[in-house]
Amino acid sequence: MADTIFQILQWAIPSGGIGAAIAWIANRRLRTVEEKKKVEDTYKQMYDMVSAELVGLHKQNRINYEKMEELRGENDKTRRALNRLSRAIEAIQLCPHRNNCPVSSELSLSEDSDKGKPHRGKPRTEGNDTADSQRRTVAAAGDSARVTGDAKRS
Repeated sequence: MADTIFQILQWAIPSGGIGAAIAWIANRRLRTVEEKKKVEDTYKQMYDMVSAELVGLHKQNRINYEKMEELRGENDKTRRALNRLSRAIEAIQLCPHRNNCPVSSELSLSEDSDKGKPHRGKPRTEGNDTADSQRRTVAAAGDSARVTGDAKRS
């Protein structure tokens, strides 16, 4: 009987039946481990790509936020300047010298031409406006209360 078992073993081992079965079991485990490693590597690559993209987006978001804050500050300055200009334009109507005001004539320019409306009063002379000539202009306009106030200052 031992002879028969020995012959069966000689027949199975050289033909590779048992060796192939053992190799197949070992390779099956190795393939399973390799497949799991490939899946994990794929997930790691995807994680790294998503992580890098998020970091890049975060940096771009910070840069955009800084630019928005800069533009917001600039917008506030522009709004304040526009409000100041609007108040100045409204104050022109109250100015006693509005007839000879070069600012008023400059504001009356049309968009298509550089020529404004002609001055309604006397043309302004450069450098000749002194305190005395201004007092005479006010006195001629009939503003006696202001002339009296100016005279008291002298």
